Amino acid sequence: MEYRKLGHSGIAVSALSLGSWLTFEYIGEQDGLAVIARAIDGGINFLDDARYDDRTGKAPIPSGYSEVVFGRLLRKGGWKRESLVIANKLWFEFYPKEDLTAELNGSLSRLQMDYLDIVYCAEPPASLPLLDMLRQIERLIASGKLRTWGVLNWPAEQIEDTCKLAIAERLPPPCAAQLPYSIVQRLPVEMPQTQRVCDAHGIGVVASYTLHGGLLSGKYSGAPASTDHRMDGKQLEELRRKGMLEKAAQVADFAQELGCTSAQLAIAYCLKNPSVASVLFGAKTPKQVEENLGALNILGAVDDGILNQLRAITP
Repeated sequence: MEYRKLGHSGIAVSALSLGSWLTFEYIGEQDGLAVIARAIDGGINFLDDARYDDRTGKAPIPSGYSEVVFGRLLRKGGWKRESLVIANKLWFEFYPKEDLTAELNGSLSRLQMDYLDIVYCAEPPASLPLLDMLRQIERLIASGKLRTWGVLNWPAEQIEDTCKLAIAERLPPPCAAQLPYSIVQRLPVEMPQTQRVCDAHGIGVVASYTLHGGLLSGKYSGAPASTDHRMDGKQLEELRRKGMLEKAAQVADFAQELGCTSAQLAIAYCLKNPSVASVLFGAKTPKQVEENLGALNILGAVDDGILNQLRAITP
């Protein structure tokens, strides 16, 4: 495993990170334990649990049951908390009734943890001034309940303004930005403004949606939608209309030439970007984790020539 600094935080994170979005509530406990075990055995120390509303209709609480399940899995697996870097989200959906401290405390309670290493903040509501948000984050870090913070899907201009304000007010600036990034969705990560802001302020990109909802894993190639797919037939038809399935086929052709899978090539492409601290992926089986870990083995083969050919798929 390769480890990289998470922006200016100094925290070392694995180049691959395991997510929990729509995952552990949908598979059995033993399967969940096996997935996490394979990731940790493979050197992954960066785990992301994003609270979300229940979609099964079976959870005992409407929001955050994903945290309950994730925390329980970690305790049953016996992994040492201090050896892991655990991320979560602050969504602000109940603000101002629930401020940042209350929202974070709720997550910690459901996870049964004392602290989080990083939270990614969604764009704050209009009722929450940016300076107020930064001051609340500072208090959370000072309390020991949070080590650092990042942003979730913020535009580069907003990230830059936030960094400048934080520096001027001597408050903690964000160290990371979780952004969608893939061969077929190169923006905003590859925008010159994003790259400049990341370089200037020590922002590490945590790449999400790298397989574009499974499109670049090859599982939609010539196959009808199934219950294991995130996209239904209507969504696939829209992707086909936009030429996305054709682009996925081109990635698959390149992968075949390199002797790897489409998923491995898609992950390797993002890891070659020096702004990227880690690539976030989800998995429901140890086999999927194993395949994605294989992306590290082809990094040396993905040279500038191949990168340029991949970029040409989505100019």
